[in-house]
Amino acid sequence: MASDNDWRLHLRTSESKSRGIDTGKSVMFSSIAGWSQDYLPKLLIVWNLDKKRAERFPRKSGSGKTKPRDLSAIISSYELFLIDSEKYIVPWEGNPSHSELVQTQWSDEWHKKLSNEVDRLHKIYSDRPIKFQKSFKNVGGIIRLQYAVSNYQKLPGCPTDLQELISDDLDKLIGAEFRLKKDLTSLGGPTGWLDNDMAKWEHENSKHPGVLHVKLGDKDWIQYPDFKKGREDYWTGYCIDFLMDKLIPIFDDLGGHQIGGDHRIDFENSQKKLTDYGQIEKKEKTVFSRIKSLLRL
Repeated sequence: MASDNDWRLHLRTSESKSRGIDTGKSVMFSSIAGWSQDYLPKLLIVWNLDKKRAERFPRKSGSGKTKPRDLSAIISSYELFLIDSEKYIVPWEGNPSHSELVQTQWSDEWHKKLSNEVDRLHKIYSDRPIKFQKSFKNVGGIIRLQYAVSNYQKLPGCPTDLQELISDDLDKLIGAEFRLKKDLTSLGGPTGWLDNDMAKWEHENSKHPGVLHVKLGDKDWIQYPDFKKGREDYWTGYCIDFLMDKLIPIFDDLGGHQIGGDHRIDFENSQKKLTDYGQIEKKEKTVFSRIKSLLRL
C-alpha cells in the first residue's frame, strides 16, 4: 500500500507490542483515551520474539500458578501497521462517559453493566478490529476501559513509503538477543544468567533488576546497566522499547508517561537523507545535517 503523504510532517507517535512466536495473535492496547482522533495517525510495531520462559510456579497465596516469566529472547521479525482513522475502532458510546468511569470504583455490578454494554457495541461495530477488553479493573480497584485486537494482522497495513522510511533502522534489531545477568549472592541467592532456577529463587524470595546484556549479530555482548525493568515478568517487551530509544534515532521512549504512545517519532533525528522523498539530489547535504551526523558518531 502506497501513500501520497509525507509522514514526517504529521506522524508523531508509535506503540510497540511484543509477542512470542509460539503464542496467538491477540494484542492488548492501552487506555481508550489514547485512541481518539487526536492521537492518530499512530504507527503500530508488533515484534515477534523467540522467547525462553520459566516454568509456572505455585502462587504464594495457594491459588493456582504464576504465568511463565521471560528468561531471554531473540527478535525474530517485526510487522508494521498504521491506524489513521477511528473507523477501525469501536467507540465508547455508553453513559457515564469514559472520564467519569475512570474515577469510579470497580464492583461486580459495574463489571456486569460494562460487559453488557461492550457486547452491545461489539455487535453494532462488528467489522471494526480494535475492540474493548473485558478486564475492567485497574490497579487500585478503579474502573478502566482498554482496547485489544483478537488478530493484529487484520489491522490496516503500513504504507510502503512509510515502511521504506523506517525499515532500515528497525531491521538492525532483527536477530538481537537479550538476557539478564544477576548477582544475588549477597542475598543468599545464585549468580549468573537469569534461568529457571534463578527465577524460582526470586519467586520464593524477591525479584531484582539485574543487568541487561544485548548481542547484535556477531558483535560482543553489550551491557546496559540503566535498564531498570528486569524485575518484570515480561521484561523483554520493555527491553525492546528501551533498545529502540537507544539504537534508533527517530524513536524517543516516552517511558509510559504519555497517553496513546510508547515512543515519540522525530524524523529530524533520522540519518536518512531527504532524497528518500525526492526533494533534493543525492549529492546534496546541508551543513546542519552534516553536523548532526558527526555528533552521532
